[in-house]
Amino acid sequence: MSLNKSAEITDFYEKARFDLTWRINLLFAALLPILFVSLFLFNEKAAGPTFVGWIVTLCLLLLMRLTKKHKIAAMFFSVLGVTLCIFTLLAVPEAYHFVDSLWMMVIILYTYFVLGKIWGNIVLIANMVAIVIFILEFLNLSLDLIPELSEGELISHTFNVTICGFIIAYLIYQFLKTTRFAEEKYVQMTTELQNKNEEKTVMLREIHHRVKNNLQVITSLLRLQSRETEDPKTLELFKDSTNRVVAMALIHDKMYQTKDLAKINLEEYLSTLLQDLIHSYSVEIPIHADIKSQVESISNKSLVPLALLFNELVSNSLKHAFKELSEGRIKILIDREKGKIILSYWDNGVWREKQKDTSFGLELIESLTEQMDGTYKRSTKQGTSYEFILPDNL
Repeated sequence: MSLNKSAEITDFYEKARFDLTWRINLLFAALLPILFVSLFLFNEKAAGPTFVGWIVTLCLLLLMRLTKKHKIAAMFFSVLGVTLCIFTLLAVPEAYHFVDSLWMMVIILYTYFVLGKIWGNIVLIANMVAIVIFILEFLNLSLDLIPELSEGELISHTFNVTICGFIIAYLIYQFLKTTRFAEEKYVQMTTELQNKNEEKTVMLREIHHRVKNNLQVITSLLRLQSRETEDPKTLELFKDSTNRVVAMALIHDKMYQTKDLAKINLEEYLSTLLQDLIHSYSVEIPIHADIKSQVESISNKSLVPLALLFNELVSNSLKHAFKELSEGRIKILIDREKGKIILSYWDNGVWREKQKDTSFGLELIESLTEQMDGTYKRSTKQGTSYEFILPDNL
């Protein structure tokens, strides 16, 4: 989600809360005087709290107009509403309390919508406690007063219920309105993100394709340049360099073909790389490869050093290990163990060409291992083997 979209949605919700607080207080400022007069004419004790609520409502409207903010006014409104409802319910037990539960519902819905879950829960619990106390202590007294209701008192209660019903309906409407807005914005943003993701995917695929083509051009240039010399050592250097470029080109080819551009199947990649190297070195004996990976995929940021590492290992095996053997065997095992990735490489031959401590191949293996923040050890017992220990964040 972009910052502009996020700000737009936040602004919408803040505006909705401000408008709701303003309109609710405006509505109370208009209706409470009428309710006060009707309660006062019928000598209802709830008239006093109603008048106090009207005065506070006027003050809250003035505060909102001066500050252009709603939160303080909303807190006062909720606290005052809860206080008046509980006071009327418990302090005036001989009054009629048919409508008090509706007013409590108004305050609860408003508080949840404007001030959030924590404030809403507090208001809900306070009202529920008051209702429980009223039921246990004063319900029978209130029920005894029912036969004494006059026609005027019935009209007053009807008017009171109508006001509560109207306000509850308005609160529900505002909730549905903001919910609908959120759904529309969610659908809109999801569609936009999908479109952008498809555009970026196409662009990334095109980039991988072009990089692969450029690396293939470099490969062709190296092969053409190698024809200018007949020196075996120089030709070997050209071939090694060409294979390294091919290993990198193969990465971009796999990235171009894969569905998930952030990951690539490691086992499949190594199998393809091995076959390309066997073809490049024209190995005449059969090569049996056993590649197993418990790491299903790897991020593309680690692919290049890992690909070059395996390129060096396999190349050395094909060049030096199998010269006096009737068949070659290569085993590659990639596993996770105790928060580490263990890369094990083994062949059944002996790298007869003595590797110098300063040789480029060994330096490259060491450099690539360090680049991935790992360590390795080499053994020539029962063939040639390497074991690399890398962090589990590839």
